[in-house]
Amino acid sequence: MNQIVSRAAVGAARRIVSSFGVADPSEIDVEAWAYEQGAVVTNAPLRGASGRLVRRGGRGIIRVDSSITLEGQKRFCVAHELGHFLLHARREPIAACEPETMLFWYRARPDEPEANEFAAELLMPEDLFRSRCSRGPLTLEGIEALAADFRTTLTATAARYVEIGPHVCALVVSRAGQIHWFRAGGDFRFRLRSNRTPVGSVTCAADFFKRGVTGKQVDDVPATEWLEDGRIEPGWTLRELLVPMPSYGSALSLLWIVPGSALDRFEDDEP
Repeated sequence: MNQIVSRAAVGAARRIVSSFGVADPSEIDVEAWAYEQGAVVTNAPLRGASGRLVRRGGRGIIRVDSSITLEGQKRFCVAHELGHFLLHARREPIAACEPETMLFWYRARPDEPEANEFAAELLMPEDLFRSRCSRGPLTLEGIEALAADFRTTLTATAARYVEIGPHVCALVVSRAGQIHWFRAGGDFRFRLRSNRTPVGSVTCAADFFKRGVTGKQVDDVPATEWLEDGRIEPGWTLRELLVPMPSYGSALSLLWIVPGSALDRFEDDEP
């Protein structure tokens, strides 16, 4: 499932970033920006929710669960609720968002992906993010460095990288040994395996689900383990960069078509 971009969400985020003349990720102060838009951010215990928004007229209160300790998760929560405040609160004056709603693959309610798109553009503005993406080899360390610069979660950063980074790659989230959600970059021209199909047995994700390996991994794996495309020949590989997410019972696989590989050369030969 590729991202369906909401122009309203992206446009609203860009207007805020532009109004503050942001030139460096360190200048992205999401709580101050929320205040400027009329929403005060507070921290308090919340039961069953990561964030809650209450709006009355042009003012609002964004409450973040005080048990959230990770900066990237907290910032994304604030940005997500600010998205609701600016985009949806006139029809939904009260919004309570469970942890899962802030994951990119959550689409049970249509407003949630739009709030996530707003948060991604606000916290990782396209021009600023793109300028910091290395054109060297794609590495987990590079994604982690971007996450540190923008003070965002690794998942949100990897999803943003797939969308606007310089490499041909895709992001797959697996849960309980099955593909749960995927996002492919616009230049990723091969068909990924469908949702709800088992992850390939010769993959780093399989090491997590079947063998209990919980460390980050990088390996070249058979392309057919992740792709269902009749154009692929035996022996072709792609690089899988795996980040286990045990707390969600999930695994994040960043799939990269390595420059010069058979998959890459095949794309170059296509009309």
